Amino acid sequence: MTRSHFKFSFGKVLFVNRCLLFIWMSAISSLWINRSYAQGCCSVGASSIGGVESGVQKFQTLSFGINYQFNSVTHAYQETDRIEDPLRRTASVGYFNIHAEYGFQPRLSLYALLYVSDKTREITVRNVAGGFIETAKFSASGIGDLTLLAKYEIVAPSIISPFELAVGTGASLPTGSFTKEQNNAELSIDLQPGTGATTLIAWAFAMRSFPAQGIRLFANVMYRYSGTNFNSYRLGDEFLSTLGSEYSFYEHYGVSLMLRSRFAAQDYSNRRTLNATGGTYHDLMPALSYFDGPSEFRIFYQLPIYRNVRGIQLTLAYLLGVEYSYAFDFSSPE
Repeated sequence: MTRSHFKFSFGKVLFVNRCLLFIWMSAISSLWINRSYAQGCCSVGASSIGGVESGVQKFQTLSFGINYQFNSVTHAYQETDRIEDPLRRTASVGYFNIHAEYGFQPRLSLYALLYVSDKTREITVRNVAGGFIETAKFSASGIGDLTLLAKYEIVAPSIISPFELAVGTGASLPTGSFTKEQNNAELSIDLQPGTGATTLIAWAFAMRSFPAQGIRLFANVMYRYSGTNFNSYRLGDEFLSTLGSEYSFYEHYGVSLMLRSRFAAQDYSNRRTLNATGGTYHDLMPALSYFDGPSEFRIFYQLPIYRNVRGIQLTLAYLLGVEYSYAFDFSSPE
């Protein structure tokens, strides 16, 4: 064998070895992320700003709204500390929400929410020597789960006492796909449009108005009890709460500020709890709205103020959304 032939063969073997090493690292990294980081990335929620955070719809009135929310998920946390993500992951989640609520009894209404999601996650893969860097991208989109919530007004607001108290119960039904694949491998549950499981919901809402000052104070809480899907995966139960205030001015304008809190338990899969799932998340959401009669347009923004997570998780960096809603009155004129 000549010296030049030996150099060519050695270079060819080295190239093949590097390719095999890259493929192996990619597979291991993908498996690690899809298992260990299964729910700590793209599961930022899809609740509507105009549905669960409002009271019971008036009798024979239909409220219909659409909104779009873009979530940038790029902040990595370990417990309460913001860190540089070991895998340099970034994610983005877009939700297009359609929600409607109809008052079919004087104190009883039914709320429905259906969304379409578009989720993307990118990771950086490198070999043990610190070189041969490449970005791997995972994405999925589709119709999500359907939420149905029955609301009952315990205390109705009046001119003498502008206070409202309502409770509700419902479920999130598994209408969205949870088995989408990429490169012949099933994507992790946080990238799936749906969960594949039924979730039971308990809800409560309270509001106090000050009409002379144009101020409204409100609060709502929601508990979500998750079921197990056919892949034996169970999302952690969640407790969600919102405290907010809204101020109306110049007849058609309003500003609001909400404190959103989410307390999530760990996910469960294959007879074990997953480490990098669950935690406590607090966010601020300011909003500006324009209303004219039965229609309302709103733009809102959400930013994090506190994180305390289990393991290492990617969390929300910011949310930007817009919403339009319209109320149809079907009551007979007196």
